[in-house]
Amino acid sequence: MERNRDWYDIIGIIIAVTSVIIPIVFFLQTSSEEIKSQTYIIFGVILIVLILITSFTYIISKWNKMSKDVLYTRRELENIKKDLNFNNLSNDIKVRLTVLERLLDMKKNKRGQIDPRIIWWIILLILIFLFLKSIGVFG
Repeated sequence: MERNRDWYDIIGIIIAVTSVIIPIVFFLQTSSEEIKSQTYIIFGVILIVLILITSFTYIISKWNKMSKDVLYTRRELENIKKDLNFNNLSNDIKVRLTVLERLLDMKKNKRGQIDPRIIWWIILLILIFLFLKSIGVFG
């Protein structure tokens, strides 16, 4: 799971950098009289979307990490309490079975979920295409 997250971060960084570099290169190559106001608006939208995406993904990733840490700590505390109580060995087996059942249910419910970063990448690629079209690259 961490490897997928690392690849998502690398792809997101590459798309973000190219979506800023491409307009800057075209701004530097063309004269200011040839640049339309629509081009400035699309470039501004690209920057705003990048800032929002970065903020959103940062907050979400921190929230997920903190919630996982809290959950892990809670489970560790529960395990320590259970280890101290030797009388409930049969209860421990039942709890482990329920945890396994819940994990299997969670795994079943994960089907069909799309990572929101993929949607943001598609939006950025569309904005880059619109920018290139407004400059006149595509006709």
